[in-house]
Amino acid sequence: MRVFSWLRNGVFVFCAVILLVLSGCSGLQSRDANVYAAYSLLAPSEDGGTILYARVIVDGVEVPCPVLTGNDDTEITMSVRGYHPDNNTASENFPVTTCEAVISPGVSYAVSSSTITIDAITLNPSSVLVYGDTGCKSSDCKDGKAAKPFDVLAQQGVDTGADLILHMGDYNYRGTSGSIRKKPKKIYAYDAGDGGFDGAACGFVGSDYYSQNASDSPKPGRWEYWRDDFFKPAKELLPTAPWVFSRGNHELCSRAGKGWFYFLGPGSSLEGGVPQLTCPDQGELEFPPKGAKNHIVMIPPYTLALEPLKLWVVDSANACDASAGNSLTAQYTMQFEQLYDQEGKGGVHSKPIWMVTHRPLWGGAVKKMKKSSLLSASAEPNIVPFNIMMQKALSNTPAARLPDSVKLILSGHKHLFQSVNFLESKTDRPPQIIIGNSGVSLNKSPEGTYKTIIDGEESSLHQFSRYGFLNITLNAGDSWHGDILNKSGRSIVHCNSKNSLLNQSVCKIDGLKSE
Repeated sequence: MRVFSWLRNGVFVFCAVILLVLSGCSGLQSRDANVYAAYSLLAPSEDGGTILYARVIVDGVEVPCPVLTGNDDTEITMSVRGYHPDNNTASENFPVTTCEAVISPGVSYAVSSSTITIDAITLNPSSVLVYGDTGCKSSDCKDGKAAKPFDVLAQQGVDTGADLILHMGDYNYRGTSGSIRKKPKKIYAYDAGDGGFDGAACGFVGSDYYSQNASDSPKPGRWEYWRDDFFKPAKELLPTAPWVFSRGNHELCSRAGKGWFYFLGPGSSLEGGVPQLTCPDQGELEFPPKGAKNHIVMIPPYTLALEPLKLWVVDSANACDASAGNSLTAQYTMQFEQLYDQEGKGGVHSKPIWMVTHRPLWGGAVKKMKKSSLLSASAEPNIVPFNIMMQKALSNTPAARLPDSVKLILSGHKHLFQSVNFLESKTDRPPQIIIGNSGVSLNKSPEGTYKTIIDGEESSLHQFSRYGFLNITLNAGDSWHGDILNKSGRSIVHCNSKNSLLNQSVCKIDGLKSE
């Protein structure tokens, strides 16, 4: 009997050891099984400052939140984030809970019941990563699989050891194809000027407003889309540095907005933060509201003050690319006016400002003209400028310009890389860099350097369609330099703030032809 008992116990111990190694036993789970993601973000405080949050997404609803243990021996019990996307009902679409807590700079935090540590935040960053348009269309990625090639680009970001990560918007593509229903009537989600709402009012008033999140929608927003397109591919990158999340048009309330406000929105119900926003009623598909006016929400712009610079974060998700024909233009005008007033009526400020937003303020879609008997093969390309609404809003301000302290504009939206420089080095026209090439299928616009007129001024566009992200190093004296890194982590374009002072393109790549 003793021999049998010893053998039985020995086999059990052996099996247990093997199962711990392989995590393959029935009922055995890894410590991270219930924690989908952990990350930190910079957000505006109610007094106009910068507040630091940690957020953790855990499996299930009505579940306890993790405890954060700092390397300074502090312990923080996280709180359940308000405004669950399923309105705290059956939670069929979002069977997860987001927990959050206010954290301190300079302290790293271990997340209980997991192996994840949220790295310490510095408010004096020396390196910054910029990603944009990172999701994956359903035609390119299988359900349940992490978005490609964003997963590779995110891993390359981990290896840089950056202090700050900026995302220019559009995280969720598999869940936001635009088409809600094909029969008996083809219905597309409202997209603020893209995808069929490009008329004079961009669907803002008068037109039927269709939302994926309407009460009778067959295709509502779901957690699995967010998981596969963003949180799974970025899992290792997420806790390495604080994020600033721009809102893209794929995160409109008519698309993936409910999830965006829950997972990534800057507001919070915790003390000290600005109020957490959520999407208003989204109507019904069978009896759609007339226009988007009462069914959208815009985040007021906010400033994040860091030691070397300020970030001015603007919610341009609802800005119509092709028109300035509705009342949203006036709202953006007011936002530009407020920035100008805050920054000393355009005077030189002690810190440079980077404008962070999804839709570009300046830029152009380059389209090669077709060959014909009337046009030679060397005919000039057709360049269609964007964004008309934002440009009109700025021109409607009393100053009709940005403050001198705005030194750089970062955006995404267009599925390519493009840098825009205005000639003559005008201080009210800082360079614009579009990072829309971090995952989704790319725009096939021709590569090259092009001279054109953007918003009434002569400019130079420099662009290519290759996957990558921007890795910026901040220098002393308010200057910076950076590289677009590809999937192999190799630099494929060099950028330098000093180029603009020399009336040169802020970003350069050898071998691109000029038109």
